[in-house]
Amino acid sequence: METKSILPPLPRPLTRPEIVAGTAVCLGIGTFIWLAQSAWLMAAVLVGGIGLVALWYGAEYIPLVLFLQLAFSVEIPLTGHHRLTVPTEVLIPLLFLMFVYSVLRDGKITYRPSALNIPVVLFYFLMVATLSYTLEPVSTLKALIRDTGYIGAGYFLIPKYIQSEARLRQTAYAALGIHTVLVLYGFLTQIIGGLHIYGDIASPFFIEHCIYAAFVTITFSFLLAFFLDQKSGPLRYGLGILTGIFGLAIVLTFVRAAWFSVLFLLLFYLYHFRKRKSAVDLIVLLLLATILGLVLSVTTDLGALFLQRIDTVTDLKYVANYDRIDRWTAAWNMWKDHRYLGVGWGAYPDLYFSYQVHRDAYSSALRMGAHNIYLEIMAETGLVGIMLYLIMLYVFYRRAFLLQRTASGFQRIFILGMQGAMLTYLIHAFVNNLGPSDKIGLTFWFLLGLVPTLEALQKSQRNTMPPAGRP
Repeated sequence: METKSILPPLPRPLTRPEIVAGTAVCLGIGTFIWLAQSAWLMAAVLVGGIGLVALWYGAEYIPLVLFLQLAFSVEIPLTGHHRLTVPTEVLIPLLFLMFVYSVLRDGKITYRPSALNIPVVLFYFLMVATLSYTLEPVSTLKALIRDTGYIGAGYFLIPKYIQSEARLRQTAYAALGIHTVLVLYGFLTQIIGGLHIYGDIASPFFIEHCIYAAFVTITFSFLLAFFLDQKSGPLRYGLGILTGIFGLAIVLTFVRAAWFSVLFLLLFYLYHFRKRKSAVDLIVLLLLATILGLVLSVTTDLGALFLQRIDTVTDLKYVANYDRIDRWTAAWNMWKDHRYLGVGWGAYPDLYFSYQVHRDAYSSALRMGAHNIYLEIMAETGLVGIMLYLIMLYVFYRRAFLLQRTASGFQRIFILGMQGAMLTYLIHAFVNNLGPSDKIGLTFWFLLGLVPTLEALQKSQRNTMPPAGRP
């Protein structure tokens, strides 16, 4: 099917000097915010920066602000115990309206064929189908509204604006600039509130420190891929500094799952770059980080926090581990009672109270997820749902691997970073609440949506190449 731009093409792509200048401006803004110590000023700067980008590139760049993942959610009270969260960032409904307008204006809907579309559509249809038998109709309804926003915007609407490599680069650079400002602001909140476990980081943009850690780790995955691929030179040094900033941000979240996800990411990249000098660089970095960690653990109070987090990993009586086991057990028992189709999408948080085993768990009175995306999906959608979810992930990696083999330059390493970012999410989501109830879901669906986007982009590039033997 024909792919057509909804709005006029960009005037021109970013040049390298503009990228460097943009990075410098972002760092300068971050420093200013650091000194000002104001979350409202932070929001004003971000909105102003987005406005300037929109004026420079035209209106069609505005939808990409959704990719920047700011935590501006709107909650509407429904009942005494239920609140409706309008699909993550408040601009998602605006993006849907823009899409409807484009369809009415052009008289057609663009579509990008991909093998990944099939399991994604089937998984979504199953989510909707659970509304007919869910044990918690109100919770399922509001979860469907929220996740329809995540899937529609993340998988389809936002990626459809990436119609060239230049647009892909601009999306990556814009995201990196805003994410860098957010990380610098996160450092500020930690300095003001003190470095401690379970601290509020980058509030009010991130209410949950685990979500912040996952957010930073995904960006770190892309940065590390480009750093390892880049040859020596000023650009590599700049990438190294940015990668170090995001790496430090991950460490200081004190989120153990984020640390383990980075460990798996390093092993993944070590395998990928095993035949290149980058593998040696990565090993050296690991050794230096280990030595620095040992020194800090012995000489500073900060080291005591690290040791406490590591020491409690296998302690089943530790309050956080004890709570996770209780929620995992509840999800497992919920699945055993509804093996094939589950209890209904978004129903786990309410039904947990009927299935909890340990009434003395610290979160026993809180309405929250299962601390494991796989068990939560099993409980809510049964065997059918978890199988579709795993098939979806398999197709993602299969198609991404094939895309990487045929890509070159920026696209090749971007696809590698995309795989690494998804890996960190899947590892992290094994022990933390990164499930359908969290706004990190928009990033998850965006990563999935990049597959059909890059497939269409590579197909378009092949079609525009001159035939063999012609200049």
